Amino acid sequence: MTVMVVTVDGVQAAAVDLAQVNMLAVHVSGDLTRPGLANLSCHGGTYPPDGESTFRIWAERELDGPQRTITVALLDQPPAGPLTQGKTIAELFPDEPPCERTDFTPTAAEVAEIRSRPRLRDGFCWSLATPDGAALAGRNDPADDSFSFSVVWADDPPGKARVRAGTTNLDSVLARTEGTDLYRGTMAVGESVTFRCGD
Repeated sequence: MTVMVVTVDGVQAAAVDLAQVNMLAVHVSGDLTRPGLANLSCHGGTYPPDGESTFRIWAERELDGPQRTITVALLDQPPAGPLTQGKTIAELFPDEPPCERTDFTPTAAEVAEIRSRPRLRDGFCWSLATPDGAALAGRNDPADDSFSFSVVWADDPPGKARVRAGTTNLDSVLARTEGTDLYRGTMAVGESVTFRCGD
């Protein structure tokens, strides 16, 4: 058994048996225009080539106040806490009608609204303890207004998850460029990565 475990300030937020999914992603993102510092999402699903895909969410929460340190580990045995049961969008939001939008390219009005949002903080700092033991840290470039950290398991490369941290801004997002890399690497079973964000 291979299990991906996500903790926030040492408290388990999700623990997923990777044998039950084709892909699992942990994503932390934040920007200078949101009241909360960041958002944590753990989601994925099964995507068989000849069957029906199933998307599920294992964790979705705002991170603010002291909740700023996220650790993702790949274990070869169950964790001390229980395994997390993912839920579909319909299970999480039974009263919401299905989303019919298929093109999520921002409209001109949406871009204008995003550009009009005031910055609620001067900047953000970050630190990263990589799977190979390196300690990285820094602060955003003045041109960047958002950050992201992700761990993605798709068994490609086999037995490893891909890890990335970066910063960007709206112009880079609209141009579909990747912004500034803070880190890119992989994490094997038995390893972990820790990301911390702050003002």
